[in-house]
Amino acid sequence: MSKRSEVECYLQEKNVSDAKRVMHLFDIYYRWLLDENERINLISRKTDPDDIWTLHFLDSILSISCVDFKGKKILDFGTGGGFPGIPLASMYPDAHVTLLDSTKKKIQSVKCGAAAVGLTNCSFLDIRIEDADENLFGTFDIVVSRSVRILPEFKKVLFKLLKDDGTLVLYKSQNLDDAELFKKVTITDVSTPLIGERKIVIINKKECI
Repeated sequence: MSKRSEVECYLQEKNVSDAKRVMHLFDIYYRWLLDENERINLISRKTDPDDIWTLHFLDSILSISCVDFKGKKILDFGTGGGFPGIPLASMYPDAHVTLLDSTKKKIQSVKCGAAAVGLTNCSFLDIRIEDADENLFGTFDIVVSRSVRILPEFKKVLFKLLKDDGTLVLYKSQNLDDAELFKKVTITDVSTPLIGERKIVIINKKECI
């Protein structure tokens, strides 16, 4: 079975009703990413093209088993090549996803990728999280972070960005050190042979302040 098929099977296993539509959008972004990555290093160029399906697309959506993204305002902190923001925006057209990265070239590029897919539920910020404007405070239901280590100085800003009942969602592997910054966390094991050890760490703001 191809790794693309593995992603499609995962969507079906999770009873995603419009899996074919989602895979169509994933296909568009995948093709765009392969081409764009030659110009701008969005993901490691050493990655086998087939592995992109599991290491990036599948990994991005493992959180759907324990997080409800429907209709939510989501911030993707440190989006890099658009993961998990673009897959989540593709899956949840009724949600709004803000993709944030401190590298302007990456954000400009990912914005073009979202346009290629036809996504209208995304916005983009090329800033450091510490420089987030106060008008963003208290506006997000969920902040997701897939590749950024949460430092103490990030914690304060991330909580400010979240609504009072908001949730911080961290994608982690073996190292859970930054989860220790928070009073209470819920850890869900979403490991899969295709990716390896993977955990989703969920922090509810109201339980930590």
